[in-house]
Amino acid sequence: IQYKVAAIAGSCTQFVWAGMYIMLYTAFLKDGSASDFSVRQMTTYIWLQQAFFAFFNIWNIDKEIEEQCRLGDIATELVKPISLYSIWHAKSLAKKTAMVSLRALPILIVAMMPFLGQYQIILSVLVMISFIMIMYGVILKTVTSNGIKTMFGLVMDFASGGLIPIPFMPEFIINILKFTPFYYMQNVTFNIYNGYISSAGEIIKILILQVCWIILLTYIGKRIINKQIAKVVVQGG
Repeated sequence: IQYKVAAIAGSCTQFVWAGMYIMLYTAFLKDGSASDFSVRQMTTYIWLQQAFFAFFNIWNIDKEIEEQCRLGDIATELVKPISLYSIWHAKSLAKKTAMVSLRALPILIVAMMPFLGQYQIILSVLVMISFIMIMYGVILKTVTSNGIKTMFGLVMDFASGGLIPIPFMPEFIINILKFTPFYYMQNVTFNIYNGYISSAGEIIKILILQVCWIILLTYIGKRIINKQIAKVVVQGG
């Protein structure tokens, strides 16, 4: 019952936030000068953002992994015949997928948005998880995770369109963000679905860049984590 209540409460929360954001941004778009984002595109973006909130919410990471990073309590993970990076990556992805599966369906049904065949979201989620893995590696080097989580969270929330949809931002900021992995997280997936990004050439370019960012972030994350593992000393007998 506890899990059902939590899932229902989570869905209700996303509905409330979606309504607040839609009313707020509609006011900005009424005169047509705030952005070339249409009201329909903005509404679709907000509903998708709330439906898949758990996927792109960096604040909600696996508490068990966070504690292992903070305390260095990874002895049992290191004896397993698979890399620590792969274990944490799978756990993080599984947890976020489970949370989304409970919350997304009611929102998509109420909003009447059949989010089918949008396999491009897989790449966006993998970019996100690869970024989180870098954060885990940095947490391994610190005594407390609060500062690192805050720094990573604030940067990602703004730069990925979590706080303000990227189409609302000035053109020069958008051009800068295109050179970062944040642009290729939730922003591109939702804007392809709502039609804001419709050019086939642009979509192909986005898919290629997402794959490149996944490879680069994975490489960086593995290097950081492996470097920290090499310094780990397991106490006890």
